[in-house]
Amino acid sequence: MWSTLKSNQTSLLIKPQIKITSFLNFLLSLILFSSLLSFSSLSFAEELSIDSALNKAGRQRMLSQRIVKSYLLIGHDVATETAQEQLDASVALFEEQLEELEEFSPNKAINASLKDIRGQWNRFRRAAISKPEKKKALAIIQEGEKTLALCENTVKLLEQYSGNQKGKLINISGRQRMLSQRIGMLYTAKSWNLNDDKLNKSFTQAMDEYDQALKFLTSSKLNSKEINKALAKVNSQWEFSRSGFEQMENGRYVPFIIQVTTESMLKKMNKITGMYETVADKTLAKN
Repeated sequence: MWSTLKSNQTSLLIKPQIKITSFLNFLLSLILFSSLLSFSSLSFAEELSIDSALNKAGRQRMLSQRIVKSYLLIGHDVATETAQEQLDASVALFEEQLEELEEFSPNKAINASLKDIRGQWNRFRRAAISKPEKKKALAIIQEGEKTLALCENTVKLLEQYSGNQKGKLINISGRQRMLSQRIGMLYTAKSWNLNDDKLNKSFTQAMDEYDQALKFLTSSKLNSKEINKALAKVNSQWEFSRSGFEQMENGRYVPFIIQVTTESMLKKMNKITGMYETVADKTLAKN
């Protein structure tokens, strides 16, 4: 009788935990699914403009970090099912957008930059779709770094080609998408106890860059009321996320929760970048 009673008590304790975990898994899956839908809807276009090309080139930066983050989550056994879906979708979208950008490329310098990305992407993709292993994790992070740097160069060239202030805002806003995934990726790497001093420095730098860029965007004279409202929501969520990062100082990591919040940040910044892309030319003329 005592063993039966004890078993029932244990069951009562476990069931609420199972419900909470199931709810969090559902929440992350929902955020991931809605994010992928928003990316997919933006990725299809009959003909790219310089603004849409800049947006997509900026999204490639984000995907380079999202792919690495997904690889680490699977290896770390955190939200593995959704992370695998995210990895597969990100690889497919990167390839699709790279082809679109290659077709759009307006000059020789951008052609050369995209050619460099193509070579690196072929190597990075093979490594990213392999079975995740902790001993290969740092190498995957390095391949993601190389891909990110090349994508960053292409974005800068496209911004120069655009020749307007809106191009800079699309670049910076789009880069926030990348930083949200980079922060999530580096946090996952640290929670998996990957030994590399560069990870700590990169994590701090990514946090600082996100903070500074958010302040820059908030102060832009080109912002509509809708953009300012959306940025205010991102800022509130960013403050909440920072409180979670502070727990690392005590050696406590919550990778699942951080993935939920950074995914939500990504979704919001993706929408804001789209808003900057559609800023009317007459608005630019006034500033």
